[in-house]
Amino acid sequence: MLKDFMPDQAKVSLNLNEYLAYQDYLDRRLYLNTAISYIEGIVLVGESSIANELVGWIFDYNRDDQDKPIEERKPIRLYIDSPGGDIIGGSAIINAIKVSKTPVYTINVGQWSSMAFLIGITGHRRFSLPDMTFLMHDGNLFASGSTNKAQDKMKFDERFENEVIRTHVLKHSNMKPVEYDALARVEYYMLPQDALKHGFIDEIVEDIDTIL
Repeated sequence: MLKDFMPDQAKVSLNLNEYLAYQDYLDRRLYLNTAISYIEGIVLVGESSIANELVGWIFDYNRDDQDKPIEERKPIRLYIDSPGGDIIGGSAIINAIKVSKTPVYTINVGQWSSMAFLIGITGHRRFSLPDMTFLMHDGNLFASGSTNKAQDKMKFDERFENEVIRTHVLKHSNMKPVEYDALARVEYYMLPQDALKHGFIDEIVEDIDTIL
């Protein structure tokens, strides 16, 4: 881990942004504040690498905590303000949170939209600042190549929606299957009060100390 091998002189030479990033690392504060985008499996520079970074940090914190009881582990706080993005990168983050023994708290500090919504509701504790937005929908398909290839991709996307996303949303909310099925095909926007009612979050933040 970074804190274990960074020499004191290197810490002194950090610029302000590097120092703030290092402090976030020590305090276990992570940020998802961009889109997660792929085209035909190729990473768009400056965007989807965020998925690999977040997964790596979550794994690293769990490695640091291996000898600690779960109740004594310092939570990881993931602050999210994202329009969502690619299903592959998003699923990697979701599954890293799921398998994390160290608690991961997710906090809406802008928007949880599309894939970012699915990531946010995965947190072991889920928070939102007042007046933030949430968007649940069936996503956008991206298929290319021949007609047959496009149809194959659409079949997989439909299966993923029915077998993975639907199950995920129902597990991390108090929605009934019939209610989800009625909303899954629309652009369902929510305020924090709506998200709280559906069980997508656990708390609307009134005291900032709760999420620091």
